[in-house]
Amino acid sequence: MAQVVIHSNPHLANQIESAGWLKQGFEACGEKVEITAERRKGGDIHVVQGPHYALNDWYGKENVIWLDRCFYFDSRYDLSIGWLNSDGSRDFKNQNKTQPNGPLPELKPLKKTQDRAIVFTDYGQRPDSMMAWAKGRYKVLEHRPHPAERPEQSCAALGSIWSRFEVAIGHSSTVLVEAAIRGLEVVSFDPRHVCQGLKTMYRKPWLTKLSWAQWHFDTGIQSGDFWEHLK
Repeated sequence: MAQVVIHSNPHLANQIESAGWLKQGFEACGEKVEITAERRKGGDIHVVQGPHYALNDWYGKENVIWLDRCFYFDSRYDLSIGWLNSDGSRDFKNQNKTQPNGPLPELKPLKKTQDRAIVFTDYGQRPDSMMAWAKGRYKVLEHRPHPAERPEQSCAALGSIWSRFEVAIGHSSTVLVEAAIRGLEVVSFDPRHVCQGLKTMYRKPWLTKLSWAQWHFDTGIQSGDFWEHLK
């Protein structure tokens, strides 16, 4: 029986809730679990949530699981979960998967041209370098800031963006996953992004593998299925 330590920010309702789901799932698999606000508390297996609380304390350590937002579907009740690698990426144990883990979103037809591009920036990120790279490559080029950073510039529905553009450029944002699902060509400047190496004509096997990177709170997390898969 492993001692699992879930590091949870006691001031964030979503982390408190997610920690409860995780605890149920681990215990369903017979593990001993503790939820703690202590970022560096010892244990056999550690779970960190999101990028801003305990993640930096566990880079480069062994037996660390990183839970973060999902890649598609419900941003509250679907969560991505994988082993933290030393470079900050995650191992989802999904390389050989050929059958999906639950339902998949519908893949929209591929865009027929690549003339119009939009640059998405992460929170606090400047668009300058990506805009400079893209300038001259596309006939139309626009920038969309992170919605939490500049709400007044981000009120336009994503649906209108998918219909207006054919290329999505960004760094680590999960919006690039939605762009690929919507049929856009995707360019990510983060070498760890799950869209790296994606060839748009092979989106179905890519999406099938990606489905093993995220779990629904009741059918995958509370049940312990995520842990049976990762371990």
